[in-house]
Amino acid sequence: MRRPLTYYLTRGLLYFAVLVMVVWTLAPVSWLFISSISTHAELLSTPVHWVPQQPTWENFSSMFDPGQDTGRRFLAAFRNSMYIAGSVTAFSLVVGTLAAYALARLPFRGRNSLIMGLLAVRMLPVIALVIPFFVLIIRLEYVIPIFYDRWWTLAILYNAFILGFVVWIMRGYFLTIPVELEEAARIDGCTRLMALRLVVLPLAAPGLVATGILAFLLAWDEFLLALIFSKTTNALTLPLYITQLGSQYITAYESIAAAGVAAALPPVVLALLFQRWIVSGLTAGGVKG
Repeated sequence: MRRPLTYYLTRGLLYFAVLVMVVWTLAPVSWLFISSISTHAELLSTPVHWVPQQPTWENFSSMFDPGQDTGRRFLAAFRNSMYIAGSVTAFSLVVGTLAAYALARLPFRGRNSLIMGLLAVRMLPVIALVIPFFVLIIRLEYVIPIFYDRWWTLAILYNAFILGFVVWIMRGYFLTIPVELEEAARIDGCTRLMALRLVVLPLAAPGLVATGILAFLLAWDEFLLALIFSKTTNALTLPLYITQLGSQYITAYESIAAAGVAAALPPVVLALLFQRWIVSGLTAGGVKG
């Protein structure tokens, strides 16, 4: 049976839209990588070299060389970012999961107000709380000098925003799990925490993985608080390090691109390792029932 012309037009438009989306998504990433393996002179040459004529890995080797100042700062920033993102993810998942379960299953007065309060905190712009945070940290520094310019201070501040996000997402996921499964476990002698550990958490594993990766990305990419509360390499993070690669007289575009590629690797690796869990977790957590 011959298909109508509209069928081919629709299919053609669909393929064209997909092609545009793929190019739109991959073009900046491709150019970032091309710039990272190019020399400074080649990046500024005219006409533009879309493919490096003399590709080099020197930009990457200098970043990972602890004998150079650039390498020392990059390694310190990478280490701090891993510490911050890892600790924020672990803390927010543990505390946020327990809080989300309580908000999803336990009836108590003011529960809805608390849920809306968590959402309101997440909607606040970070800059609105910079001054209160700064005053708090400075006063704590006078009492115990272990807070200003420390990576764990950034981890604590990041949790102020990310924890509410984790609670909100995990609560929605817990609502998709039938409560009858927990009731059956309670009849068999489980306490509520045992039912959570043995029944609910295994079923919520995709949601935990997806939420954990999102929390990791939020902490990994944060810039403003790191800019305010970082003074030395003690609390230097990768987003802040990348902005410091430029100077008053010259901007090392190739070094910025190499640092951008290196900074993107951990999130990309996590996404590739847990992509199946991410899709199923976000899909199931978005629909109740």
